[in-house]
Amino acid sequence: MFLENLIARHCPGVTAEHEPSPSRYLMMLGNMRNDWGVMACATRRLARYHQEKHHGKPGKYIEINPFLCPVTDLLAATPAPIRIVHMLRSPGAWAQSMTTFKASTRYRHVIDYVPFAKPYPAPRPKDWNRLSPFAKGLHRWNWCNTRIAALEPVAQSYIRVRCEDLFSEDPERSRTVLAGIFATLDLPFPERLASEEFQLRVNPAPQGDDLRDPPLERAICGKVAAAFGYDL
Repeated sequence: MFLENLIARHCPGVTAEHEPSPSRYLMMLGNMRNDWGVMACATRRLARYHQEKHHGKPGKYIEINPFLCPVTDLLAATPAPIRIVHMLRSPGAWAQSMTTFKASTRYRHVIDYVPFAKPYPAPRPKDWNRLSPFAKGLHRWNWCNTRIAALEPVAQSYIRVRCEDLFSEDPERSRTVLAGIFATLDLPFPERLASEEFQLRVNPAPQGDDLRDPPLERAICGKVAAAFGYDL
């Protein structure tokens, strides 16, 4: 949501949306298709509807949507050129945040009981149903980021950005990373950008138990994380 708000402040006439409806339903259908091998036609139709609803209008539209991970193959097949900003966060911090946050306040108390309502690795990792929520989050990190990275060859433009670099304590580093994001999206870079804008946090995760387990993070994510610039 940082990018959504930043673009709204500095790019008049550009629409940026975070997880627009019906993307959660598209994720659930994609998960079901990938895991059970059913609903492929329904998933394709909903993906086409989603694209036409949000990207078929005049003006520049930017979708910020991790819910699309299960249907990256359908994104690759779209005739329209795609520009991708692939945002990463270290696997342990991401799994901690996602396990604690779960969903918006409205759905947080039920989301764990709704089938396929979260990113769902396919094929399932070994002993999936016996894994802790944090371990499942680590497998989701691997799967989602690998699928997004696989789109690079078919994208018109692509950049991989680590959140740790974007929100670095070094303002020049942050500004350089953000300039790369704006260039990838073909947006004019703001002439005036206050350092305070990088400190704004929207929709933070609620407080929860510390689930971090560095040996588990290395065991599950070490190889994939290294390819994305993380030394666990």
